Amino acid sequence: MKRVFSMVLAGVIAVSAMPVTAFAKDNVTATAKIVGMLEVTKAEVEANNSIINEVLGDVPELQIKVQEVTYKHTGTGVAPEEVDVTVSLDNAKFLDDQDLESLVSVRDDDNTWVIEGGESKKARLEVSVDENDADENEVTYTFNGNFEKDDVIVIDLYSVMEKTGEGRSATVSVESEMVNVDDLTYVSVMSKGLKASVKKVETVAVEEVAEISSRGLKIEAAVGNLPSELTLKLSKGFEFLNSCDGLKGDGYSITKKNDTELTVAVEEGRSEINIKGVDGINNGQGILIEATTAKVDDIASIKVSAKNFDSASIDVLKVVDYSVGMTIDEDEDVPVIYSGVGVDNYGLTDDSDHMSLEVTVQESFPGAWNMKKAFSFKLPEGVYVAEKTSNGSNGVEVTEAEGLYIGGKEASAEDVEAKFLKAYQDGDYVEFEFKRRTFDDVNTTTQSEPAKLTFTLALVADPTFEGEVDLTLTGDDIDEQTVTIAEFAKPYEVKAEQNDLKIDYRYTKIPTSITVTEAEAGLWKEKEAVFALNIEKGDVIQFEKDAAFTVNKESEMTLSDSTNKKNGTLAFQVKESSDEEAAVVTISDMELYLSRDIPAGFYDLLLTTSMEQGSDMDVSFSGKGSGVGYLDTVLFGGVEKDDYTVGDVADYDNVVKEGFINIVTGGRDEYGFTTKVVVPVGENYILSGENKIELDVPAYINDAGYTMLPVRAVANALGIDKNAVLWDQPTRTVTIMYGQRIITMTYGQKVIYVNGSALPASSAVEIKDGRTFLPMRDLATALGVLDIQWDSVNRTATLNGNQ
Repeated sequence: MKRVFSMVLAGVIAVSAMPVTAFAKDNVTATAKIVGMLEVTKAEVEANNSIINEVLGDVPELQIKVQEVTYKHTGTGVAPEEVDVTVSLDNAKFLDDQDLESLVSVRDDDNTWVIEGGESKKARLEVSVDENDADENEVTYTFNGNFEKDDVIVIDLYSVMEKTGEGRSATVSVESEMVNVDDLTYVSVMSKGLKASVKKVETVAVEEVAEISSRGLKIEAAVGNLPSELTLKLSKGFEFLNSCDGLKGDGYSITKKNDTELTVAVEEGRSEINIKGVDGINNGQGILIEATTAKVDDIASIKVSAKNFDSASIDVLKVVDYSVGMTIDEDEDVPVIYSGVGVDNYGLTDDSDHMSLEVTVQESFPGAWNMKKAFSFKLPEGVYVAEKTSNGSNGVEVTEAEGLYIGGKEASAEDVEAKFLKAYQDGDYVEFEFKRRTFDDVNTTTQSEPAKLTFTLALVADPTFEGEVDLTLTGDDIDEQTVTIAEFAKPYEVKAEQNDLKIDYRYTKIPTSITVTEAEAGLWKEKEAVFALNIEKGDVIQFEKDAAFTVNKESEMTLSDSTNKKNGTLAFQVKESSDEEAAVVTISDMELYLSRDIPAGFYDLLLTTSMEQGSDMDVSFSGKGSGVGYLDTVLFGGVEKDDYTVGDVADYDNVVKEGFINIVTGGRDEYGFTTKVVVPVGENYILSGENKIELDVPAYINDAGYTMLPVRAVANALGIDKNAVLWDQPTRTVTIMYGQRIITMTYGQKVIYVNGSALPASSAVEIKDGRTFLPMRDLATALGVLDIQWDSVNRTATLNGNQ
């Protein structure tokens, strides 16, 4: 036993004698880059015998920066390490007789030299080169010692290029445990060319004059300096004005050679010039160009050339018609706003200010916007402009108003906002209707700048509105144009299925459930968010009793302790908002009260919310606080009309599921249709029993010789609810609910379905003048009518003629 113990102890002693990190792996990582890359011409580099040195400029440096260091430790400190760094040149070689060690330096994060010119300055690190292993384009540097984080190895790339043609380059690659990188360019041979640029392509009308960008025409050498003389050649259809002759600026002077050519004398040693207007010369204007014979959409370009230089061309003007343009900043994100919510966002945690993108309307030239004529800004149906934002800003905020005049004086932003208010009132709060002469007509001889108007709108939208908000500009002398200024999203999504039910008077069970899903986690505000569901025509159909309300556990949302039922309405209130995941509220175990004389047909599911109606919503929950809903939002300019609100102009329904309840068994006419119907072809009426029913379009005889009835006439003649005659646009199918019969016909198909059974049809559904027509004979057959008569003399069709 003693022998075993002594052997174990010896093993422990042997292990403890080793360095504590002897099993740790060394790690030095770095990045590499070129600092001071040279761009030279072929002539410059060849004049220097292809040598890359100070004659061409600062010598490029290969810099390797240490990013991370992990070293082995001994009992007395860090063990010295050895790291090789191999540097390879491509299309270049090191100088003959070059002291390769002298090319290398290392500095620390305090910019203190650790190694300078190959000579060690601090004991922790030194560098060496095995000259026997080095060749003309590759060398391996061996570093002995320890690197520290943020050390930078600097290698001066003195070298000779092998090929110096235009487009050629010299590159360097690094291979090391620290870093591997290929083909870093440190010298590039450029063509001896010119560059030309303007900040903006200006616009000019036919036979009008415009100045090149007020920021100037910038001309620069691709490498080196500009030549002493440049030529500016103008494209066809345009001419330089005489005022260009004698233009002077910083480092240049201009002489007009002819109508399409200028000569520019350049001061020696200039690498670039910027030709623009100078105070005191030519009224401070730069190069002026006239569109003499150019047409709309033509482009004026200037070719810049010089002897022994590659030329450059630049577009400077575009010919436009006299026009007014409306734009937005395409780089700005379109704001997303929740619909059916007031500007205070009552019921939601959203902090949107409801402001649109900034809209700019600008004429192409002074006078292009004919202020004598009326114009308008139109919003989509169901989108309105509020009086104020939640922070008190005006619902229309004019941020820029230039070149607009009222009563002979230039209008301020406040003046223009007042005109917007009047225009919104004149447009009945659905559009901005600017009357004729809202602004003064422009005096083009005194007004040098085009009129410009920039504004934003505070927007709200109906709960049913979803999608982009397109603002449309129209006018007598303005091309209609549209920009997208905002987008509305619904704060909830309702999913429900159609339920086919028979009349059972009390406690008719609904077999499906309803889900109301939050648009994003945490959106519905606790205590404020209230949702109420009911069914249209509540006098004959309504929810019977409280249903079961459940919330997905992942959302952590809770509802108030009791749900609410009032006047056939089911409602719930958010007690605690959701957190990590959007809430899904499921409503199940619903029952209905059905009146015994309820007509067969479809009945829609309706939803109202506190976001829409505010804290005054008529449900019996407490603790809702105080807040204004969508309908009570005051419209822009509405204060002047006794607080005119959205509710005064909005016209929408709260349907969230069409045909939620389908009563398939009505209380009458269960065995067929017995009313006498007379259809005079070509007349705008039909006779149903004793009733004369007016038609907006008459019946007609189709090419196959069959009498075609408009769908609206079918509903009226049958005496059934309009909801019992449906048109499904995607499938182009007509469905008629009558008594116990469900009749369907599809456009283009000669078949009619009665309660799911297919019957051959003599003709198909047709669409004429935007109306849907059914073949009368086939409809009669489906209704069980056998008595069908045709009077060819009077061109009259009769159903149940013997009744």
